[in-house]
Amino acid sequence: MAGRRHHYLPRFLQRPFAFHQKGKHFYVHAHHRTHGSFGTNVMELGQEVDFYGGPDDPSLDDKITAGEKLLSITVNKLNQGEQVTSAEMATLVCALGIRTKAMRSALTTMVPALIAGIRAKIQKERYVQRELIRSLHDPAKRRQLIYEQLRKDHGHLSRELQTRLYSQMVPRWKSFVLEQEHKFIEEAEHLVELFMDRFESESEKIANKAFLGALSKGPESPLRVQKMMAEMTFEVLESGPDERFILGDCGPVATFSDGKSRLALGAIEEDVDKSMIYLPISPTRCVLARRSPETTPLSLTSINQMSAELSHEFFIAIESDGANLATLRQAIGSLVPIASHSDITRLIADDS
Repeated sequence: MAGRRHHYLPRFLQRPFAFHQKGKHFYVHAHHRTHGSFGTNVMELGQEVDFYGGPDDPSLDDKITAGEKLLSITVNKLNQGEQVTSAEMATLVCALGIRTKAMRSALTTMVPALIAGIRAKIQKERYVQRELIRSLHDPAKRRQLIYEQLRKDHGHLSRELQTRLYSQMVPRWKSFVLEQEHKFIEEAEHLVELFMDRFESESEKIANKAFLGALSKGPESPLRVQKMMAEMTFEVLESGPDERFILGDCGPVATFSDGKSRLALGAIEEDVDKSMIYLPISPTRCVLARRSPETTPLSLTSINQMSAELSHEFFIAIESDGANLATLRQAIGSLVPIASHSDITRLIADDS
């Protein structure tokens, strides 16, 4: 077990941005949305107690720690200009795209919006009433409900008596449904509301469970990596002589076919694809994955802007301060990481 302080922005990714090293200690300039700019040891930055689970079950943190060894080798090779395979770069992007606090926060924001959207759709389209009425006229449902009513009214009955009473009730079923329809609908709506209330109250727990469940599959997930390799080509961008990349606490960021920027793994629309993914790995290098080799990459200034806007709390830069960094600091958290409340509501409303 590596301890209870879990890094959601791994140290091996922070170290290349260090302005000072003392033995095994690396120091970076952090630019925080509320705390301003400050120097700090990477041990203290981008970490949270029990982020990957409590001390009663350290298995996920142990798995992530073990997986970081290969990921750190990939980053070191890339920064040294050595040859790295597309599979290694895809694995790096996939691993760092899902484990961040920005991704976890996005999920905990999206789940309540998703539940609220489903509730609104059910109410607007009178879904409960429509489905209940349809089921009441379904022969199988009719048989189930008649037998339930018989047991409720008469308790335990022999099979022969149940069959006789059922035959007597079938002709009266239509009038019974008409008489009891309002009661059935009221009870069904009440149960649905209780169910949705419970979902809303546990939305954060649901989101965290989904997040940890996705992480438990590991960055080496063949499907995720193979899909990215099939869709994208990989290379390394170099900065200009007077330019430097920043590293957002969001990890890799991406542009999408609808023209929006999001976290690298974050589009909920089926017809929206990633166009380009950017993962800064040092002040002078950035991994680029792009769907079309003909697509021109963004400028370093635009990549930094996107990284800041999609960061959750801070970004790292080789410089301690400056007007440009102050502007980027003000932009932290200004972009929706995956989907807004209105996006989710619209998608649910459009889904037949």
